[in-house]
Amino acid sequence: MNIGVVHWAYPPMIGGVETHLATIYPEIARMGTDVYLLTARQKGVPDREKIFVDITRSDILSPAFLETMKKEGRDISDYVKPILKDFLTSNKIDIIHAHNLHMDYLPLSKALVEVCHELEIPCVVVLHNDIFIDRETDEMIGILTEVDWDRIVVISEFIKSSVGKRIPAIPEEKFQVIMHGIDTDSFSPASREEKMELRQHYGFGDNRIILHTARFLQWKGIVPAIKSLPSIIDQFSDAKMVFTGRQERVSKIDLAEYEREIDRTIAELKLENNIVIGSYSYSDIPKLTQLADVVIYTTIGNEPFGLVPIEAMASGVPAIVTGSGGLLEGVIDGQTGFIIDRDEQNIPGQLAASIAKLFSNPELAREMGLAGRKRAVEVFDKKRMAADFISMSDSLLS
Repeated sequence: MNIGVVHWAYPPMIGGVETHLATIYPEIARMGTDVYLLTARQKGVPDREKIFVDITRSDILSPAFLETMKKEGRDISDYVKPILKDFLTSNKIDIIHAHNLHMDYLPLSKALVEVCHELEIPCVVVLHNDIFIDRETDEMIGILTEVDWDRIVVISEFIKSSVGKRIPAIPEEKFQVIMHGIDTDSFSPASREEKMELRQHYGFGDNRIILHTARFLQWKGIVPAIKSLPSIIDQFSDAKMVFTGRQERVSKIDLAEYEREIDRTIAELKLENNIVIGSYSYSDIPKLTQLADVVIYTTIGNEPFGLVPIEAMASGVPAIVTGSGGLLEGVIDGQTGFIIDRDEQNIPGQLAASIAKLFSNPELAREMGLAGRKRAVEVFDKKRMAADFISMSDSLLS
């Protein structure tokens, strides 16, 4: 079986969906299935390469390019169809997995499904989000109702419920839930000695590390997380909060103002010596997770799933998350971490109190780390996820 994958981005661009693709599809390839990925061009990255997965980068998956075409009134469908058809036929694709293609550009989705069905190739859309606050909602709904997807795969029960309530016209039988999985070998507990070596490598020394790896998006709750830090350092002056989220991302909104708000908040609270905003690569994330004392994920919107807390649990690190959407399907409150209120006003106090519990009780932190590792391996391993995607694909081809 040859699986074709379509998505807007792929590492070295980092994000939840990109991490998912870079985890599941090399695993599927190792299981003996050929995988071909069509994604957007990135500066300084080859248009063709193979790293377990055969990667083709093209402008037709670039939101900036498609937005220009849209504004100029050019026919997106006519432009992309020949390129899509060549991708499908030259690689002898048997089935398409289109990840988050519901986020924008109805003509692109229609073109993809039309070309697939012309060639008698099943086309599946995989939803990692329910709706996007920076997208045209009507067009997103149209992509899910006007396009004849063979299956709508969602990565959490939360997304299935949310989309089903918002768009009741979608038949129940079109949905299939395949929960995320992660690489529990890369994300695995480090020994005390290994943690200290990693901390020296990244320049953290003996500091207590609070890690937040979400992108700098407003709904990810970066500012309220920062506001928790003064209370924490009053009790634990060696605490540092480490962020990895200031990087290139796929978004149509201008995030510069929110990044300025982050910088202002740090300056106003005089936290420059206790906050690190690093320039980290995709390969740094497992190591940063291993060295952390606690991982936080302070979403104030509806989190579709949340890979970060699962990665923390797999690494034996307690996770503190807000009670948002799919985060409730991962972390078990009081066992693998803590779940706090997602109200922006309540996050600073509750987050500080939860972190203080862990910092003042190392045995509790250790027990949560062990419980988290056990849950991650049993429920969220990438091998299970890969097998589920192969099984779903086989069912549509039989």
